[in-house]
Amino acid sequence: MPRPRVTSQLTTTQVAKQLGMKVGQMVSWVDRGALPPPSFVDNNGVRYFDQEWLKKAQEIVKGKRGNSG
Repeated sequence: MPRPRVTSQLTTTQVAKQLGMKVGQMVSWVDRGALPPPSFVDNNGVRYFDQEWLKKAQEIVKGKRGNSG
C-alpha cells in the first residue's frame, strides 16, 4: 500500500539540510528540547515539519551558533 503524501510538510532530511545540520544532530536537538517538537508525527513515528517550525528553528540555530564564537 502506498504511503500518503504530505505535501505541505518538510521531512527530517529536508529540515536538517535547511539548518545546515546532519539528520542525527537535528533529531538530537529536537529530542533534547533545544528545537521545538515536530509539527506532525504520523502513525509510524515519521516526523514532519512545517514552514513556521523551520523559521523558528532557523532563529534558534542562528542564535546558538552566534553564541559559540
